[in-house]
Amino acid sequence: MPSKKRRVLVTGVARWWGALVVQRLVEDPDVAEVIGIDIREPRYDLGRADYLKLDIRDSLIGKLVRSVGIDTVVHTLTSVDSFNMDPRRAHEMNVIGTLNLLAGCAGEGSPVTRFVLKSTGHVYGSRVDLPAGLREDHRLDSNSRHQFVRDIVEVESYVNDFAMRNPAIAILVLRFGNSLNPDEPQPL
Repeated sequence: MPSKKRRVLVTGVARWWGALVVQRLVEDPDVAEVIGIDIREPRYDLGRADYLKLDIRDSLIGKLVRSVGIDTVVHTLTSVDSFNMDPRRAHEMNVIGTLNLLAGCAGEGSPVTRFVLKSTGHVYGSRVDLPAGLREDHRLDSNSRHQFVRDIVEVESYVNDFAMRNPAIAILVLRFGNSLNPDEPQPL
């Protein structure tokens, strides 16, 4: 019996990471539908994916997830650097937006079985006393002097809580380092 094709929701598709994920997903024969959301128009080609201008802080997220039958959510909207966003706005999008997105994926009748979070290696901190190689379970830097790092640590804690309350949903947290990408501005 053939497996059911996935329906994927990707946040942050106006940015390079979100668009890149969408571009890969639309080529996957196991994916039936990809819906990309952002509050800004995409700057990159999304192929056959559908784009919705939608804020992740909007309560419509849960309705969208259920009405379309989204089984996989890829949350790339998290802002993991402070050079291009006001700290209060970053907190709103990162923390409040993620909480709302998680609420829309949870509860009775939710079709979500997978949740992927784009995070950052910055959550470990950057102190001279850190070992050269860090394990995934290394303590996160919740006392960072950088607000955006504390926000991402908070986001990860909410995703961890969500995973414990929703054991049927597979969770993946990807902690990227900074990249040198000419297509997407980076702090380096």
